[in-house]
Amino acid sequence: MPSRRADDLLVAGALAAVAALCAAFRYLPMVDLPQHYAMVSILLHRTDPAWGFAQRYTTDFLHRPYATVYWLGEALGWVMPLGAAMRIVVAVCTVAPLAGAAALLAAIGRPRVWLLPAIPFAFGSLWHWGFLNFLLGTGMFLGGLALVVVAVQRPSRRASAGLGMLGFALFCTHFHGLVMLLMFAPVFAWAWRDEKAGSAPLVRTLAPLAPSAVAAAAFVLLTWSQAEGKWAQMNPGLGERVERFSEFLGTGLPDPWPRVGLFVLAVFVAAGVALGASTPRPKRTLIALVVALVAQIAMYLLLPLNTNTATYVSARHALLVVLLVPPLLPDLEGWRLLAVRAAAVLAAVVGLVGVGRHLACFDEEARDFDGVLAAMKPARRVLPLVFARGGACVSPRTFPYLHFAAYYQAAEGGELARSFAVVWNVPIRYRADYARYPIREEIEWQPTLLTPEDARHFDYALVRGGPARLPPQLGMQPVVRSGAWALYENPDALPPELPRD
Repeated sequence: MPSRRADDLLVAGALAAVAALCAAFRYLPMVDLPQHYAMVSILLHRTDPAWGFAQRYTTDFLHRPYATVYWLGEALGWVMPLGAAMRIVVAVCTVAPLAGAAALLAAIGRPRVWLLPAIPFAFGSLWHWGFLNFLLGTGMFLGGLALVVVAVQRPSRRASAGLGMLGFALFCTHFHGLVMLLMFAPVFAWAWRDEKAGSAPLVRTLAPLAPSAVAAAAFVLLTWSQAEGKWAQMNPGLGERVERFSEFLGTGLPDPWPRVGLFVLAVFVAAGVALGASTPRPKRTLIALVVALVAQIAMYLLLPLNTNTATYVSARHALLVVLLVPPLLPDLEGWRLLAVRAAAVLAAVVGLVGVGRHLACFDEEARDFDGVLAAMKPARRVLPLVFARGGACVSPRTFPYLHFAAYYQAAEGGELARSFAVVWNVPIRYRADYARYPIREEIEWQPTLLTPEDARHFDYALVRGGPARLPPQLGMQPVVRSGAWALYENPDALPPELPRD
C-alpha cells in the first residue's frame, strides 16, 4: 500500500538519523561503552606482545557466549580503526530494537507510523548504561517474532533455516532476548497459522528453535552457578515502579525529556484509539499481541530491579512495553493518517534534535580526556580514581565517566584495575596463571578507600574530580592535568607478575 511505503521510508529515515547520531561523536555518555572498546581491543591485539594482552587474557566463548557484539567489533576492527568500528557497533545495537519493532509491524501488516514517536527512546536508560548486548538481543527478539509470523504463514526451508540461525545468534548475543523469543514464538505461530493446514506449519516453524532452547538450558545448568556479583538487591513497590517508568525509559536524557517523551507517546496512543478505523482483525492475532504486551508489563512490575549479579532487570522491560504497543494500534485513513503522520514526524524530529544537543554537549565536555590520554605511555597498569562520575551534560542519576579509563586500554594496551574480564558472562577472561592484583571493587565507587599498598601495583592513577592532589603517601607524582582529569605516575611501582609463556 502506498501509505505503508511512505511510513516505511519515514521510519527508515528516522533510524538512519539515530545511527548518524551514534557515529557523529567521539565520546558518548554510555557507562559501559569504554569497557566494550577495551574488550574488542583485547581480541584484536591479543597476539601482539607490545600491547601486553597475551600474558594477561584468554577467551572462553563456549561457557560465556555473549560474543556477538565483540565479534562484530573485532571483524570491523580488522578493516578500519577501532573507533570507527565501535561507532558502527553502537549504531547497529542502538537501532536494533526499533528496527525489530518495525519488522514485526511489517510482518503482521500493521501501520508503521505509530513507531515514530518512540524513536527518541532509542537513547533511553539502557542505552546510557551501555547495554549493547541487550539492545541488540531485543531487536533480534522482535525481528524473530516477525520471522515466526512469516514462516508460519509461508513455510519454506529458507524461513526455517533463518529462524534456526537467529536462535543461535541470539544465544551468542543475550540470554534475555533468546528467552523472550522462546516464550512468545509459540504464541505468535499459533496466532498466525492457517488452521486449515493443520499442525504441520506450526511444527515446521518452531522446530528450528529447538537447538537454541537446548543450548539455553545447558547454559543455565552449566554456567549460571558461576554468576557472582555484589549489586545491591532491589525490589521496588508497585507505586515506585509506576512512578519511575519514564525514568527507566529515559534516564540519561536531560529533564524533563523522559516525562515529556512518555506523555507524547501516550497522546499518540489515545489519538490512535480515537481516530483509528475499525478494521476487523482475527481474534487469535489480537490475543497474541495482548499476551505479549501484558507479559512485558507484568515482568516490569514483578521482576526485581536489581539482583546481586545484574542491574536494571525489571527496567529492561519498560522499552519492550513501549515497542509492543504500536502493533495494537489501529489503521488510519485519509486526513487522520496525514495528521497523525505529520505529528509523529514532528515528535521524532524534536526528540532527536534534543538528543543530538545532549550528545554534542557531552562530547565537548568529555574531550578534556584527550589531554591525559596523550601523555600516557603504552601498555601500563592504570588505576582509575573517578571521584566525579557525572557531568553537567547528563542526568545526575547516571555516571558515564566511571569506566572512561578503559579508553586508554583500548588505545594503548596494558591493564585496568577494574576490567570486564572479571564479569562472569563476558567471554574475555583473565588467564588462570596470571597473578593480577585483586583491587577491591568498592574502590571503584569510593576512591578515598585506596591504600598505599593498592597504589604500589599500578603505573598510573587516572583521576577525575576529587582533591587538588592525591595524598603523598600513595607515592603518585602528578604528570598532567586536563580539565577535570589529572594523570599521576608511580615511579616506584612494583613490576607485574606475568606468566612465562
